[in-house]
Amino acid sequence: MKGNLASILELTTSEEKNKKMITTSSAFGLLRKGIIENLGMTRAKGFLLRYGWSLGVTDAEEAMKKTSNIDELLQQASILHLSTGHIKDIQSERIIEMSDSDTIKSILGKGKWIDSFEANEHLKHHGQSNIPACHTLTGYASGYMSTVCKKSVIVKEISCIAEGDLECCFEARLQEDWGSEIREELKLYNEINIIEELEYTYEQLLEKRKLMEMVFKFHKKLTESVSNGSNLQDIADITFKLLGMPISIEDLGFQKIAYAGINKEDYENLSLELKDSLVRKSRKNNPSLPLFTETTRLKTGHQERLITPIIVQKKVIGYCSFLYPNRSETRTEDNNIMFIERVANAASLYLLNEKTSFEALEKMKGYFLEQILKHQYSAREEVIHRGRYMGINLEEPFYVAALDLKEKGNTSSIRKDQYDQFLETIAKYLDIQGYKALIGQYGGQIIMLIPESAQLLSHLGKMIKHVETTHSLYECKMGISDSSEEIESVLESLEESLIALRMATGKKIIHFKDLGIVGVLINSKNVSGIKKIAKQELGPLFKLGEAKQKELVKTLYVFLANGGKLQQTMDDLALSMSGLMYRINKIESLLQKDLRDSTQSYQLQLILDSLLALGELDI
Repeated sequence: MKGNLASILELTTSEEKNKKMITTSSAFGLLRKGIIENLGMTRAKGFLLRYGWSLGVTDAEEAMKKTSNIDELLQQASILHLSTGHIKDIQSERIIEMSDSDTIKSILGKGKWIDSFEANEHLKHHGQSNIPACHTLTGYASGYMSTVCKKSVIVKEISCIAEGDLECCFEARLQEDWGSEIREELKLYNEINIIEELEYTYEQLLEKRKLMEMVFKFHKKLTESVSNGSNLQDIADITFKLLGMPISIEDLGFQKIAYAGINKEDYENLSLELKDSLVRKSRKNNPSLPLFTETTRLKTGHQERLITPIIVQKKVIGYCSFLYPNRSETRTEDNNIMFIERVANAASLYLLNEKTSFEALEKMKGYFLEQILKHQYSAREEVIHRGRYMGINLEEPFYVAALDLKEKGNTSSIRKDQYDQFLETIAKYLDIQGYKALIGQYGGQIIMLIPESAQLLSHLGKMIKHVETTHSLYECKMGISDSSEEIESVLESLEESLIALRMATGKKIIHFKDLGIVGVLINSKNVSGIKKIAKQELGPLFKLGEAKQKELVKTLYVFLANGGKLQQTMDDLALSMSGLMYRINKIESLLQKDLRDSTQSYQLQLILDSLLALGELDI
């Protein structure tokens, strides 16, 4: 009796393990809706495919207890599927090729599900779909056929009423016969279960939390170092100490500012290789380096870099980089992005503070220069004292330089709002090179008061080249006064620099002392006499229309400046020989002078140079 009871209990328990539960399509539709809303459409599709697969496998295993004939089992599939209540009817046909009596070589099945509850429920709760929606039905058919055929058979829905099609149609093939068409479905069938996924997600969150704690501590260390007065080299050293990652901080031209974790020779070699690589990749006839506005990975022959911009007041002013000298040993990681961007933030904070302090000092210097030029001080001692406060010794000899900037192809001067950009460029260059000078804007030009001891005079050409390189759309020229020993005579020096600037027609820099007799004439203040002589000698030219007057005056000036050389004048004016000779003859006729007479030509050139220096003439 006890044995029979045990058998009955065992049978009952076995049946209860897989007993079928009855539910309505509406209830299942609500469950399906909840799954989609909580897991998302893609993950819900995988869940429903695997759910349907499980149902199909269970029914197939039950059917195989009664028969092992594949044809009978496949015919019974339709009956069992209808019994689930998932569909009202099914129409299908299949072609099976066997290798032997037990092994299927290929299978091609086609059919349609009529009145699919799943498609109807999807339309009711979600509206029209952009993919077939009968996931449970597809999974069921795939699970059933794979079990009875003992080979992986995948059913794929090719049209669906939930998509707006007229019918829900499907095809069945062996997995290998589908090729790449079912790549996404296979991923969903093989997806890990929700518990494993949650465990994996939890582990990932723990790792993320640890990483964020590291990033927070790292950022705090950098911020504290900046607050305590650390410079960019200190920031680089701290970064290498905490992360063990070679790092560099560079300007927009990838010129060194600071680096750590790599020796000087290796750094210089990698830096040179990077710049050469970037120039080669840039467009032809454009040797400038590209501007990186977001974190970027750069690769060259011997290195990899993770580079991020240093941004101050919405402007990229430099870069921070993690260096990977040996690409085969070390690769960049996504986590490093968070660290390098924190380094860039710390560098930005430091440079913003430096920029603010620097600009405040330069504004003070500019205002001080303006006061000197306007004689807005009570005594000489006051000026000397304030100069010492700003690092300028005004008791020693000095020069005044006037700098004029114009946009290429445009004769008008730069706008007032552009002066600050040029002043900042010049001030930073002088600061980096260690030169002392007062710089400001005065009378439409940039004015510099340069102490003789600054030894800047012989390096002004490099400064101009730097300005034109930084602001490539502009060109500049400069006039420089004679040396002066008294600050009280600063206005005379200013006038000399402006006269020299006006004479710098074919040169970048001209010194007042190089003007010779013209400088003496102008400096003597004999302005009215010069204008009177000019009117007497050049009067007929100025009676012409403005355009014709400018054309002939320029021709006369260039011809005289070239010493009467026709070929050189033709080239400078881009004229033909006949055109040039016409103009020269016209000028000689108007002025009643022989331009080949050395005495007359020298006198005319002196007059033109004088008018040019006075600003009365624009060549």
